[in-house]
Amino acid sequence: MKILNLEIFKFRNYEYLNFQPDMNLNLLLGENAMGKTNFLEGIYMLTCGKSFRSSRDRDFIKLGSSKSTLKSRILNFEYEDELEVEIDLQGSNKFKINKKQESIKEYRKNLGSVIFSPADINMVKQSPNDRRRYLDDLISMISPGYEYNLSAYKKIVFQRNKFLKGNLKKEHCKDLLEVYNFQLANYGLKILKERLKIVRIFEKFCKHHFKILSGGDDFKITYLSTIAFNMEEDIEKTFKESLDRAMTTDLEKRMTTIGPHRDDLDFKINGFSAKNYASQGEIRTVMLSLKLSEIDLIKKYKKNNPILLLDDVFSELDSNRIGYLMNNISDTQTFITSTSYDLSMEGLKGSIYKVEKGKIFNIDRRMQ
Repeated sequence: MKILNLEIFKFRNYEYLNFQPDMNLNLLLGENAMGKTNFLEGIYMLTCGKSFRSSRDRDFIKLGSSKSTLKSRILNFEYEDELEVEIDLQGSNKFKINKKQESIKEYRKNLGSVIFSPADINMVKQSPNDRRRYLDDLISMISPGYEYNLSAYKKIVFQRNKFLKGNLKKEHCKDLLEVYNFQLANYGLKILKERLKIVRIFEKFCKHHFKILSGGDDFKITYLSTIAFNMEEDIEKTFKESLDRAMTTDLEKRMTTIGPHRDDLDFKINGFSAKNYASQGEIRTVMLSLKLSEIDLIKKYKKNNPILLLDDVFSELDSNRIGYLMNNISDTQTFITSTSYDLSMEGLKGSIYKVEKGKIFNIDRRMQ
């Protein structure tokens, strides 16, 4: 997939922008708070149907406006398509392909972007919630039904927790929890199976990249489930039994203590948890391996190249990592933001732009 043209109307600090990017690499230079990340967010919104930063519509719309529109002409599977996303404070958001309104599921079926920012580097050592969100976002991009199951599951967890926090002296308290447990097992099992399947595939890509980047070290992704299961057993039965066994604890803590919403990922280097033992250099190698593997995964499932968005990450990577990154994305349209041009960018092929107060100017020279 390649972006041929991009139009932005009243999005973040952009009043209006009409931009024709380089088909390969686009380097956007500018001081902080000029709109570089906002520009990447607009591309991500067009290609993924959501933001990588915020979930509130009012955050996207330029102050003083009630609506924002993003438009793009793209080359997708050798065909040109027109994309449009309309964010409206007064009504529901609209997603259109070739002027036809689509559901969000249909809209992003053949689209995709990979975003890499300095904040991602903290994900490895931060809370389980950050790693779950990372995994859920990744799977949602390649598995259309996953997001629906995840949303349904979270609603049931919310309702069950609300009940547990309420007046538990009601009759048939455990009977109602049994009903919730049945529903949780139904959707939770689908989520768990999909996560396990994708993690196995994703890990193979990560192993390959990490081994080369690290000079031979082994990399492993361990899925830490709160449901004690064996793949040879009936997971559905085990899931339901685990929820039933946890009922006493749930009643005491007044919350749902087990299930996919409490699971975690552990990234291991040579058998040791990166969360506890990895150096900053190793964490950067982990994240670069993950991001390159996201591209591989999207290619595998969507049979198409995603757009790569690198938000001020060159300062986080040394020349070896940058070299490996660029060698692996030669066929991927890439947008890189930075506060300045430095020697690490020498040898890159593409176009250079300046971002200033919601406007983008072509510097009128190409990287060699």
